[in-house]
Amino acid sequence: MQRRKRIDPRVIGSFVVGAILLGMAGLIFFGPGGLVSETEMYVLHFDSSVKGLTVGSPVRFRGVKIGQVKDINVRLRPSDLEFHIPVIIEIEPSRIKAEGSEQGFIDAMKATLKGGNPIDRLVEKGLRGQLQLDSLVTGRLYVNFDMYPDEPVYNVDYPSEYPPLPTISSSLGELTKTFEDLPLRELADKLIRSADGFERLVTSPSLHSGLAKFDELATNMNELLEEMKKDLSGITAELSATMQQTQKTLSNIDDKLGPASSELSDTLQAFAAASKKTEQTMQAFAAASQQTEQAMQSIEQMTSADSQLQQQLSQTLQELSRTARSVRYLANELEHDPQILLRGRSTGEKK
Repeated sequence: MQRRKRIDPRVIGSFVVGAILLGMAGLIFFGPGGLVSETEMYVLHFDSSVKGLTVGSPVRFRGVKIGQVKDINVRLRPSDLEFHIPVIIEIEPSRIKAEGSEQGFIDAMKATLKGGNPIDRLVEKGLRGQLQLDSLVTGRLYVNFDMYPDEPVYNVDYPSEYPPLPTISSSLGELTKTFEDLPLRELADKLIRSADGFERLVTSPSLHSGLAKFDELATNMNELLEEMKKDLSGITAELSATMQQTQKTLSNIDDKLGPASSELSDTLQAFAAASKKTEQTMQAFAAASQQTEQAMQSIEQMTSADSQLQQQLSQTLQELSRTARSVRYLANELEHDPQILLRGRSTGEKK
């Protein structure tokens, strides 16, 4: 029986390595960006720093990569000693396809324009290059192309072996210039002075003294209102008893007085309304006392100029003192003569 011829493993390995090498060679020579792929070179000049832009940085059109940066250098023009930084970019037209065709846009536009330069036509329509931030962490930049027909362009009349493309100011450069124009030192000084003034106001002894006096006055006012509430409660009870006695008297003399009975009944109703009004007044006084305490808590957190605060506190103290005296006087009058709410003060009575 004849044996099968054994295949040498080295032969299989040679075929595998050869296939890998052929694939790599195809990518290098015929793939995107390959050695034999069609590319076009252009030069750009920017009016701001190109820090963060390096050789190999991507060139994009509306975010889609169409090329890369090939060279960045500094040139000095001896005639006027002006420095320029030309940025050489490489664009692969095959990455941009014409609509409805697999043909590159440059070839398609050449056929349409019949010999005209497609790039010049796009520049007329507003094609501009702009530096944009690629990474906020690393600060890397890239070149982005888009249509900006209304933006002012930046062109440099500098000889180059590559055709130039217009550029516009980057938003990053405009933001940096805005920060440079801000009077940061002046703003910082004003902020520090404002903070110092606020600290002096908060720690001012006159402010704390005035607030303490106002707090004491509010406490005294609250105590006075509580006393008045108790006194007026007794007066209200007396008025209620008087009203009941009056009702009994009216029921006895109703048949005798005739028409006068209705007038007395009206008087009694007015008297009852006055009694109810007195009780409502006391409730209003109690609510005012509570609002005064709440106002004290708010005032302790407020700030204003020292002189103005002293004047306002002084005026407030005077008004509250006059109010307290008037309320106390009214309470004394009602305690001695509860019917003063019905008949009023006699003209000959001393005030």
